[in-house]
Order: sequence, then C-alpha cells, then structure tokens
Amino acid sequence: MTRKERTIRIVVNGALLAVIVALGIAVYQSGSEGRKQKELAQQKETQWEEEQAKLSEEEEEPMVDADTSQVEAEMSEDAQMDSSSEELAQEDSETAEWETAEAKTQQESVEMEQEPAAAAIPVVDFTEDTLMIWPLSGDVLLDYSMDQTIYHPTLDVYKYSPGIVISAAEGSEVLAAANGMVESVREDAETGTTVTLDMGNGYRASYGQLENVLVQEGQTVGQSTILGYVAQPTKYYSVEGTNLYFAMSKDGTPIDPITYLP
Repeated sequence: MTRKERTIRIVVNGALLAVIVALGIAVYQSGSEGRKQKELAQQKETQWEEEQAKLSEEEEEPMVDADTSQVEAEMSEDAQMDSSSEELAQEDSETAEWETAEAKTQQESVEMEQEPAAAAIPVVDFTEDTLMIWPLSGDVLLDYSMDQTIYHPTLDVYKYSPGIVISAAEGSEVLAAANGMVESVREDAETGTTVTLDMGNGYRASYGQLENVLVQEGQTVGQSTILGYVAQPTKYYSVEGTNLYFAMSKDGTPIDPITYLP
C-alpha cells in the first residue's frame, strides 16, 4: 500500500471515529436530556400534588374550625343551661325547705296556742293541805255522815252517808275537783256511771250519776277537766232529783269532801 493510500485510510478512519464519537455524544446528551425532562416532569407532578394537598388542607381546616367552634358554642350554651337549671333547682329546694320549716313552726305555734295544757302532764300529789274546787255549783242535798245515820228521802231510811249529794240540772258539766289519774269508769247500782280518780298519796275521789263521760281509764287529768255530765238519777236518789254524787276516801276509808272544798 502506498503512502497516499495509507494517509487516506487514516483520514477516513479518523472521520469515522469522529462521527462515531459525535453520535455517541449526541445519544448521551439525548438520553441525559430525556432523564432531565422526566425528572423535571416528576418534580412538577410532585409539586402539583403537594400544592393540591395543601389547598385541600386549607379548605378543610376552616370547616373543622367552624364545626369545632359551633360544637364548643353549643356545649357552652348547654353548660350555661345546666348551670342555670341547677341554680334554679337549688333555689327551689331551699325555698321548699324554708317554706316547710316555716309551716312547721306556724303549726307548732298554733298547736301550742290551741293546747297549752297538753304540753305538761298534771302533777298527781294530793295532800291534807290541797284545796279542791267544787265539781259543780249546787245545794248539798245529803251531807257526809259516817258518825251517825241520816235520813235518805228516796229510800225512806236512816243510813250512813260516805259522800255528799249535790243538786244539779241534767246535762250540767262535772269538773275534776283536783288533779288525778282515772282509776276506773264503772256502772254502779246506786250511783250509776261513776268515775273514780286516784289523786295520789292514797287519796281518791268518786263522781257518780254521770253520762257522756269524756275521760278513760289510765288518763291523767288536771283540775277543772270536764269528766262528764249530770244524768238522770238512779232509783236510789229519785226523790232527791238530778244530782251529782261526790265522795272521797284516804287509803280506802271514807273522808268528808267538805273538808277540802272552799
């Protein structure tokens, strides 16, 4: 091969090499540019997604805040209503308690005014120095007499008299002559319905010829308490007319009631 041919080949090979290198560079640059564009597109897409997400969050946040504010406002109103209801309930309760206490006080005052004697139980302690009251007003038809006999008009006989007989209109009130405990309420053939009071210390008083008795056995009564009312006399005192039979005893022995009457 001649020198000229060798030179031409070298030039051709160099040109081919340059073309190959240029093509490689072009291909590389093209691939690199594609990757850059692809990365840029991905970055833009990512940025767009982030912006959309941010916009969505910004749109949702006011709604959440508004809903929260509304809920908090409603809860505040409910709390205020509950507080007001509790205060009203407490005021109503305090008012009701005050009214109840006031009504109870007024009732107790009325009861004390209406029943002043009910607050204290009468003292049953009769002695020789005790002064009684007359159980009713009237003339003494038959006196007490245990020393000698006296005349009894209805029976038309002379006999002892352990008590006194006091004239009275039918229906007259019969009062307790002194404090005492009702020992018995009994029916007696001679004195009819008879109430006996235990006055203490062995002293007793009997009230006969009664009707509509107002006391009962075991009851403690004070002086002037109404025991009952004068009834029609029994057959043993019919001539004497309507009357109260009144007798006293000490340790079972008859004593003169007049001694203790004013």
